[in-house]
Amino acid sequence: MARLTIRRFALVLLPTFVIGCCAVVAQSQRKEQKLDPGVLADAPVVPQMVVDSDGTLHFGARTIPPPALESTEARRSYTRQMLQRAQTSAARGGLASARMVDGNPAPPAMGGSKETALKIYPVVEESSKIGGVGVTIYSPKTIPPRNRNRVLMEFEMDAEAIAVASLGQLKVIKVNYRGGGPSIPGNEDIVAVYRELLKTYKPKSIGIFGASGGCTLAQTTIQWLPAQKLPLPGAVGLGTCSGGSNPGDARYTMNGLDAGLSTAFSGRPPYGGRDATPRKPGEPPATALDGEIPKGYPPAFLLSGTRDMCLSQSVLLHRKLRNAGVDADLNVFEGMWHFFWEDPSLPESREAMTALANFFNRHLQ
Repeated sequence: MARLTIRRFALVLLPTFVIGCCAVVAQSQRKEQKLDPGVLADAPVVPQMVVDSDGTLHFGARTIPPPALESTEARRSYTRQMLQRAQTSAARGGLASARMVDGNPAPPAMGGSKETALKIYPVVEESSKIGGVGVTIYSPKTIPPRNRNRVLMEFEMDAEAIAVASLGQLKVIKVNYRGGGPSIPGNEDIVAVYRELLKTYKPKSIGIFGASGGCTLAQTTIQWLPAQKLPLPGAVGLGTCSGGSNPGDARYTMNGLDAGLSTAFSGRPPYGGRDATPRKPGEPPATALDGEIPKGYPPAFLLSGTRDMCLSQSVLLHRKLRNAGVDADLNVFEGMWHFFWEDPSLPESREAMTALANFFNRHLQ
């Protein structure tokens, strides 16, 4: 059995009710005095955290077992990632230490990303430029007649583009945008490709989707299209939009549980904070939760996991879209972390990508 032990663990992972009780006591004892966060960080008693080799998490007296309904492959992948984070932290002198029990090795990885996706999902890959922007085009070996006049644009993840192209029998154009994350240059590159595609495809025959930062770009680009005097696409996939300046509750409650985004092993606070530079009038919104929902917003497919630090953003964005009258489909996978479908070998990944591909086939004209 492999076991990870954290001797000094960031307070951000304390159960919420404990934090709340401490806050009440502090307020009653120090009504006029501001509480220095350093006092809590240096407290002599910090709960121990243990991660078992089966994925069970222990926070002091609190135990969180692996989700009962997740796949064996997902449990193995999750445990491996958590152990790797602990080992990396220990090597850098961080909060975590990892040791092997009974000489058993950590569970091996079940899959990678692009390379594994190409083995699982047969597609034709092509590198090109559209509108002056570099793209990677993934197409099924044979495109059925109903999809020959349809096309998808993907932002962020090759494995996602490959899976949807194969499962949906659709051409998918992965836009290799500038900036490496949500940024105005990224929005500009997406619009440049979209503008060029509109010369060949009807707007209702074009779908766009992305994950994490690419999800944010998908959402903010749609909001920006009316200012560019361009029609809206036929459907959009929003895979766990990154939080940025809208951190949300899950940024804190899932820090340490999310195998993709957790910063607790390094001792850093969670990503996020209301510190994004305000956008100027006429520019795209900075985050997926900013700005207004334009009239005629297309049907939306939202995807997240119960251990995703961006779950709050997905839930809030879903409600914002529904309140605006948008046909929005929220899909939350039990026990899954941020970006979980980057590993195409997981059954949950295939289910999520199948649902997304079917969504586009239902809604594109």
